[in-house]
Amino acid sequence: MLQDSPVLGDVWLAYAADPAGRTDLLITPHRDRTPGRVAERITRGRTTMAKRKGEAGPSRSKIAYLQGIVAAELTFEEMLVVLVPLTQWWSARDEQTKAEMASRQDFWEKIRNLLAPNEFQRVKRRLQGSQEAADSEPVTSLQRYVALAGLILWAGRQKQPDGVGADDRPSPIGVDEALRRYEHFIPDIVEGIRELYRDIAADTAVIAAQTPPDRRAVDERETALIFQISLNRRASFALDRSVPSVKGDAASNLFKVDCSRIVWAVLDSGIQGDHPAFARPDDKGHLKSRVRRTFDFTRIRDLLSSGNSSLDRDAIATATGLATDDIDTRLKAIAADVDDGRPTDWDKVEDLITLKSWSQPKKDRPPRPANPHGTHVAGIIGGRAGEDDPGHEPGGMCPDIGLYDFRVLSRSLAETEFAIMAALQYIRYLNERQSYVIVHGANLSLSIPHSVRNYACGRTPICVECERLVDAGVVVVAAAGNRGYQHFRTDEGTFESYAAFSITDPGNGDGVITVGATHGSWPHTYGVSFFSSRGPTGDGRIKPDLVAPGEKIRSAVLDDEWGTESGTSMAAPHVSGAAAMLLARYPELVGQPRRVKRLLCENATDLGRERTFQGAGMLDVLRAFQAI
Repeated sequence: MLQDSPVLGDVWLAYAADPAGRTDLLITPHRDRTPGRVAERITRGRTTMAKRKGEAGPSRSKIAYLQGIVAAELTFEEMLVVLVPLTQWWSARDEQTKAEMASRQDFWEKIRNLLAPNEFQRVKRRLQGSQEAADSEPVTSLQRYVALAGLILWAGRQKQPDGVGADDRPSPIGVDEALRRYEHFIPDIVEGIRELYRDIAADTAVIAAQTPPDRRAVDERETALIFQISLNRRASFALDRSVPSVKGDAASNLFKVDCSRIVWAVLDSGIQGDHPAFARPDDKGHLKSRVRRTFDFTRIRDLLSSGNSSLDRDAIATATGLATDDIDTRLKAIAADVDDGRPTDWDKVEDLITLKSWSQPKKDRPPRPANPHGTHVAGIIGGRAGEDDPGHEPGGMCPDIGLYDFRVLSRSLAETEFAIMAALQYIRYLNERQSYVIVHGANLSLSIPHSVRNYACGRTPICVECERLVDAGVVVVAAAGNRGYQHFRTDEGTFESYAAFSITDPGNGDGVITVGATHGSWPHTYGVSFFSSRGPTGDGRIKPDLVAPGEKIRSAVLDDEWGTESGTSMAAPHVSGAAAMLLARYPELVGQPRRVKRLLCENATDLGRERTFQGAGMLDVLRAFQAI
């Protein structure tokens, strides 16, 4: 962790855990470099490397980009050869230093010594403040980088023993034992990384020779294309009659709130749009779905890639209703944009991610989501109570609201940060291409643990994208996370305790309304739910912003049923519904998400708990209405 290269700590850990595998990376362009230009240069580098190694067939790198970010799935060797030479960290080193790395014997002798157990322990003591070790020759960050890279590269090239599968994990061993095991192979480790830097020089020369003179001049000016390399993080779900607890029913009845012109985006696992909870009668008395549009972002990474020709056209046609010829034309146009480094053209992408309408006959409807989470969340925002048994089948905050379904989470909960960011950018696009707001708010009942080693709190890619959406006039509501009570492992064993600083992304975003959980009926008695993530944020801001019911909340689930779930995932949509009600009753608040946040927080009910637990307190919709 103690090197200053642009490769962040979680990336080293991911490759160390699987040296021979591919790791999904997020690549931040340097300063004013465009993501399209960065993606194009990465593709050229990856192609050149593949030809040198004699690799045939399509690339598995899945290089794609959005505004401000590039994603690529690369091996450790590909990262070292293709990405690192494009960074400011590498380009800032003079050409003589780079040349000497391939030829100077004393440089590589230092790397060899650094990998030896005795030298490793000396460096460790030096970093821990030992005076004896401090008096010896220091080890530079470049030397630490090369030694670590060489070790992981060597490990990834080793053949697995017979009978060992990819999912098999060896028993953990101590540092001393690990050093002893690879000590005999230090010459091989050093020669492997040394040869790699010869390959970097060779590939650079090949790319330069194949580049037209005008483009070569651009390449020479743009010596630094990449700022940093981080992990494409996994997102997970942030998992009674709760509407009266926040006085949503009283506010609706007293102020005659009509939310039919408000649209809320639900970024989740998907909504079963033909569930009775989302039905509305049209002018002829026929039931139509209030899930107005459904978008499939689970394959957006493949769509926004030059390798999108491998996508299943028939599957896209079945889901969207497009003709296969039309799909093929659109995919080729998108791939051409990627190859030329042009920004994402959502006009070309839109029809490929827009699923069929829920208001069509059953055979022409979108596939039902595999997971009930998104349906449950949407039901809290805008479900209608069951006509047969309203007490057992409760309604949501805004039973007439319009919903946009953004499917960003897969069945395995392993959908990436890239897909979520793409959905957020697309919402901005929808609003910006019209002269009026189409999507008024977005609910993110999902949780990505904040990467402390790699980002300032609230400045992760997904938090930055949420801030852009807030600045564009959209209310963004996020779950605080369910990490308020955790298992801790120490030298004395494992114990359980409450955890401060446990707010997850995108809840760490400053403009986001971050929601913790409380009991649905007796919040003053039980206070904040034990699982609800606590603040403050890592940089000292108060979070969550407020709390809402999140325990045993009953709402719509799959197969036209109702079910009970708990979590801050269930608390967040209560606040989304409250914000939607404010926008519906007071249209002047549309486009002012920070004012909406202030109204909800300033008029919350104090539960008498620590602010880092409860934020401003319990959501109170009626008081917020009366404050205007």
